[in-house]
Parts: sequence; C-alpha cells; structure tokens
Amino acid sequence: MRTRSLRHLTAVAALALTTIAAAACTAAPRVRPSTAESTSTARGTASPTATPSTTAAPPTSVPHRVTTPRTVAARAPVPPRPTVRPARCLGAVTYTIDTAKKAPPRTRLCIAVGGVVEVRNLGPEGLVVSPGHKVSCYYEAAVHPCRLIQTGTVTFTISRPNGNQVVTVFVAKASSPPRPAPACLGAKTVFTLDAVTSQADWPAICMKLGAVVRFTQLGPEGLSVSPADAVSCSYEAAVHPCRLVKPGTVTFTVAGPHPRTLTVVAVR
Repeated sequence: MRTRSLRHLTAVAALALTTIAAAACTAAPRVRPSTAESTSTARGTASPTATPSTTAAPPTSVPHRVTTPRTVAARAPVPPRPTVRPARCLGAVTYTIDTAKKAPPRTRLCIAVGGVVEVRNLGPEGLVVSPGHKVSCYYEAAVHPCRLIQTGTVTFTISRPNGNQVVTVFVAKASSPPRPAPACLGAKTVFTLDAVTSQADWPAICMKLGAVVRFTQLGPEGLSVSPADAVSCSYEAAVHPCRLVKPGTVTFTVAGPHPRTLTVVAVR
C-alpha cells in the first residue's frame, strides 16, 4: 500500500511541474515600467520618445520710458533772450522820432532817467508804451512827448502805414559825474504852478538839484511830497516853495476838490 501511494504522489508532482513549465513558455514576459513612464502614462501625456512640441518664445517686453525732470526741462519752451543794452548810453536828452521819415522796424536806445522820447507826426492813438508807470506822456498837435521817470526797460510801439516800429529804451540811472542833461531845467530854475486854475495832472519835468518847485494859491495842508526827504519845503501866504536836495523821482500831490500830481526827476 505504501509503495503504491508513493508512486502516485510522484506522478502527480511530475504532472504539476510539466504544467508550470508549459505556462511559463507561452506567457509574455512582464517588464516593470520606469517611474517616468508610469507617471507619463498615468497622466495621458505623450511618451518621451515622441516628437517634442515647439515652445513659443515669450513676447519681447518694451520697457516703459520714464520722463525724468531733465527730459521735461528739455521739452519746455525756451524763454526769449533778454535784450542786450546798447554799449553807449546817452544822458538825459530829448530823442525825437519823426514818423514822416523812414526808420528801421526795431531800434534800441539807452537814455538816462529824466530824458524824453518825443514821437512826432503821429495821431493820438498811434503810440503804445509799456510799462506805462515808467514814463509820463501827453499828447498835443500830433506830438507825443514821453518823459522817462523810472529806470528799467520801456518799449514804444509806433503805428506806421507800412507796419509797426518798435523802439526799446533802456532807462539808465543818472551818471556820476553827470552827463549833459539838455532835457532838464537848470539848478537855478524856479518852476511855478498855480494850484487853483489847473485841474489836470501836470506833465513830468526834470530839474537839477538846487532848483525850486513853487506852488501858489494853496493852503498850509494842501501839499504832500514823496519821498519827503528829497525836498526842503516851506510855507508862507498860500505859497509852497520846495527845493530839490536829493536825486531821484519825486511826486508832489496837491489836495483839494480835484487832486492832481506833479512828477519831478531830480538829477545832479
């Protein structure tokens, strides 16, 4: 009995080994994929051996130009060049411009304070002066006399049939030693004004130091002077004599129902 059983087990074992061998020969070998292949397959992407896709280059960025203060200054409008003062400066003279005669469209002059620019043969509306506070102008019989009463630059624009004429005048300080001043009254002059009969401002005048401005028919409180230390005034019997003692521009103001002024340029 034992011998038969042993033979039976041996036969079964041999049959099992034969079956396993046959299965091993017919089945395809299993290869474990690499980690990269497993990840690619799991995500459904292309295999590393596939043709690589073309990657588009990033767009070229254009840098933003920042405007610096220097750039802004360069773009700002260039201010006009200042007018050059003439090398030669006249004293307190009377300079006449006759519009009946030909003249260059632009003229530059230098005249000392107290001088006069006189424009002739011109209607009442044919002259513009800027700035107006540096001159004292009036009009009579086609003549515009303009007294220069403050230093600085004054522009005269004259209307002519063939176009405007521009005269730029540099009003200089009175020179020391003084130049000839034919547009000014002498040091011994006594200039008298009636404070009652006149109702308009008097044209400005130029006088040398020592000259006297005399106001008549005016009460003791009827006159004021600015600057006060530029003159030496007295009062008697409705008369105010005022002697010029310092160079400069002096304003006399007469009080009353019709207040009016007189501007005097005092020079040495």
